[in-house]
Amino acid sequence: MATVKGQNLRIFLGNGGSAPIAAALECSLQIQLNVQERSTKDDEGGWAKNRTVSLAWNVRVNSAVTNDEGRNDTASLTNRIGQQVYVQMSLAGGIQNSEQGDTMIAGYAILSDVSVTAQNRQRGTCEIQLTGCKNLLTEIRALCSSEPHYLVSSDGHLLTAAHEA
Repeated sequence: MATVKGQNLRIFLGNGGSAPIAAALECSLQIQLNVQERSTKDDEGGWAKNRTVSLAWNVRVNSAVTNDEGRNDTASLTNRIGQQVYVQMSLAGGIQNSEQGDTMIAGYAILSDVSVTAQNRQRGTCEIQLTGCKNLLTEIRALCSSEPHYLVSSDGHLLTAAHEA
């Protein structure tokens, strides 16, 4: 098992031509299981009995303010607030860590918050929050032909699909 450095784990937005969030400083994924107590007076023991109600997830990215065309820069993100986007947390490499590698997690989310901070004589920063609106695909696998060959799109991306147990 290899360790992944922070600069090589990036958030990519978009379907076919995914692009990273430009000048990212930090990214995080939160997956939360919401439970509801279902204990009754008939239960024995001191422990509460809980049941699963729902799952929720969100992604936060902090980045430097840029106008870096060809990537998801601050201006393009503020114009897309409220829109549903395809989010991928993927390994990255190449120039400016902008070339997408293996996808670890993917799903649809709403770009729910963009906050820009600009302090005097400091680098401007932007915090982006994406709120999951559909299932988060944690088990995705590469698609293969009947022979053991991976399927690749015309623009060079490896095709994947949700894995069913």
